[in-house]
Amino acid sequence: MSIVDAFEPALAELLLFEHPQLKENGSAARAARRDFAARQKISPVWIYYPWRHAAVRSLPQEHYDRLRTARNRNLITAAEQARYRQTIVGVAGLSVGSAIVSALTLSGGPRVLKIADPDTVAPSNLNRIRATLLDVGANKTVVVARAVWELDPFARVYVWAKGLDARTLTTFILGQPKLGIFIDEMDNLALKIAARGVCKRHRVPVLMATDNGDGVIVDVERFDREPARPIFHGLVRGMRPQALRGLSRRQWLRLATKIIGPRFMTPRHQESLLEVGKSLAGVPQLGTTAALAGAAVAFVVRRIASGEAMPSGRYLVGLEEMFIPGYNSVKARKLRAKRTRIFERRLFR
Repeated sequence: MSIVDAFEPALAELLLFEHPQLKENGSAARAARRDFAARQKISPVWIYYPWRHAAVRSLPQEHYDRLRTARNRNLITAAEQARYRQTIVGVAGLSVGSAIVSALTLSGGPRVLKIADPDTVAPSNLNRIRATLLDVGANKTVVVARAVWELDPFARVYVWAKGLDARTLTTFILGQPKLGIFIDEMDNLALKIAARGVCKRHRVPVLMATDNGDGVIVDVERFDREPARPIFHGLVRGMRPQALRGLSRRQWLRLATKIIGPRFMTPRHQESLLEVGKSLAGVPQLGTTAALAGAAVAFVVRRIASGEAMPSGRYLVGLEEMFIPGYNSVKARKLRAKRTRIFERRLFR
């Protein structure tokens, strides 16, 4: 078993962050650290990682949290960080969802997480999921939970390794500890609708990030403030989960496209969807897009947790729009509108 001593370097950093005027300076700095530790009554804790056959000597929870979020200060206020930390979040679906969990944890977010996905890591997942070749064949929830604990050993992660179904969905959302925010990254359309039904009835906000080429579409549904709000912004009125069982691939693509909105899709994303089942085995996704989705959703979670204005709606985070010259010129917009009409005719004919 390997031993990692993170306590001494962490203590040195903690001293400097608490007293920025001090500089490391040989024996004087070591004496200051000892005095600081004694006054603060800081004793090390041991953290054991069985899957790595390693034990880490580290700071106790309160001091570890303070040090790990020290570089967040001012960009995230202490009050915001505390509320962000206290929010209970559930993430269902761990493809893009793994990047969201990573962003939440990295930024010192929810101490309590629920994660669900029945799938195992496949080699083709390694372009976007937070995993390595050593994780192939492992359940995604296990891989993601371990990554969380290696960064935040004091996190409480509830692992739903069998994923969710119509029977377990309500327990995932409402069972103790009840979710403060539900993040939907599932592929199953029936479950997506059913989950929103539960969240709507019990006033739980729902977030969803959808890959869109090099960009992301973020959907925010504030059922906590708008319990009468129609699910999916009213795009699937009257549709029941039972009617969505046994959809063919093409039927799934049509309904998913209707929910996302063809006019929001980038041209390459539209073209790719038409090739699914032909030249493409599945909907293409980029790791850079997953990372962008993680950052965007973590930002939204933070605003909701802090009580800041974060209205329901559909938000586009597009790299093409930001970096491609003339992307929003009249000519470019007309060309995209024409391509969208062609895409819709081909998909819905």
